[in-house]
Amino acid sequence: MSVPMKRVPLYTQIRTYIVDQITQGKLKPGERLPSENELAEHFGVSRITVKGALSTLVEEGAVYRIQGRGSYVADGPQSREPVLYPPASTSASASAALVKPRKMKLISLMIPSLKTSYMVHLVQGVEKEAALGGYRVIVSLTHESVDTECTLLAEADEFGVDGVIVYPVEGESYNEDILRMSLRGYPIVVIDRYLKGLETNCVCSDHFGGAYEATNHLIQSGHTRIAFLTAPAKGTSSMEDRLEGYRRALSDHGISSDPRLVFTNTDPLQIERFLRESTDVTAIFALNSSLGLKVMLAAERLEFSIPEQLSVIFFDDLEHSYRWAKRPSCILQQEEEIGIQATKLLLSLAENPDQERKKIVLPPRLVVGGTTATPDYFT
Repeated sequence: MSVPMKRVPLYTQIRTYIVDQITQGKLKPGERLPSENELAEHFGVSRITVKGALSTLVEEGAVYRIQGRGSYVADGPQSREPVLYPPASTSASASAALVKPRKMKLISLMIPSLKTSYMVHLVQGVEKEAALGGYRVIVSLTHESVDTECTLLAEADEFGVDGVIVYPVEGESYNEDILRMSLRGYPIVVIDRYLKGLETNCVCSDHFGGAYEATNHLIQSGHTRIAFLTAPAKGTSSMEDRLEGYRRALSDHGISSDPRLVFTNTDPLQIERFLRESTDVTAIFALNSSLGLKVMLAAERLEFSIPEQLSVIFFDDLEHSYRWAKRPSCILQQEEEIGIQATKLLLSLAENPDQERKKIVLPPRLVVGGTTATPDYFT
C-alpha cells in the first residue's frame, strides 16, 4: 500500500529551487536572482507567493535585496533581519553602509471601512490584545475593493509584518491571495466569514444562530408573514448563514418559506415600494443595522407605525438611535471580543504556524427593544 506524499507548499518549492541553484554553484555570490515576475511565470504562481519565498531566504541570510534593483545571492551567513540597501548613487552619503531597520512587531488589520460602530469596536479589540503581546497594529481600509485588498496583502507580505487579520470584501468568501497565504502557512486570520469546505483560521459570529433567534422572536410574538431584507448573498458565508437561519426558524414552526418575502433590493425607494405592496407582511428582519434604518425610514414615509403596524429587527445596533424614541430590537455581536479572539489566534499562529487551523464562533445576543411587538390583529 503506497503512502500519500505530503503536499509541499509552492513557496517552499521556490525556496528549495533557489537554494539548490546556490548549492550547485549555478547561482554565485553577488549574482542577481531571476525577477519576481520571471519566477512567478516559471512556477505558475502569483507574485505574492514568490515574495514569500524570497522573504524567507532574506531572513535566512541566503539572499539580500537592493531597493529598485532586485534580489542577490549573499556572500555568506547574514543577520536574520531583512537587509535593505539604499539605491545606488554617486554621492558620498548614498554610498554609506547597509541600512538595517529596527525590527518592530507588527500586525496588519484590513477592514472595509470605519463607518460603523461594529468596525470601531473590532479595531479596539485587536489593538487591546495586540498591545498586551507587544505588537503594533497597522489599520488599512479596503473600501470594499478586491484589488485594494490584494495590494494590501502583497504589501503586508513584502514588508514582513508578523501576521494579517482581514475582514474580507463583501461578495466573496476569500480572494485567491488570502487562500494562497493561508495554505502556505502565513499567519492570517479571517473575520466574519469562512470558505465552505476549506479549513482556514477564522473568527466569526454565529450568524445562523443569531438569525434563527431573531426570526424565532418574531414568530413567538405572533408574526407569520415575516420578510427578510438582505443584499444579494453572492457567496458571502455570513449572509448565507443568516438567510438559512431565517428559513430554518420558519420551518421549525411549520411556516412555509415564501421566496417573495426574501427581498434583495437595498434601494430605499424599492424598499418603500415593497412595504407598500406587501400588505400582508407584519414584520421585517433586516440583514444589518444599515438596512434596518432604511426600513424604518421607509415606514416613516409611509406613515406605518412601528411596532404596531410593522415590527422591525436586525443585526447590530442602530448607528443613529438618537433619532428614534424607541430602542430597536436587534441581534448584538461581540465586536470587541471578535477582535480580541482574532488577535489571540494570530499571535498563536505567529509562534506556531504549523498548528491545526481553527474556526472560533462567538454567540450573538438578542436585545428586545421597542421596535417589535404582537401584530395589531392580535390585540
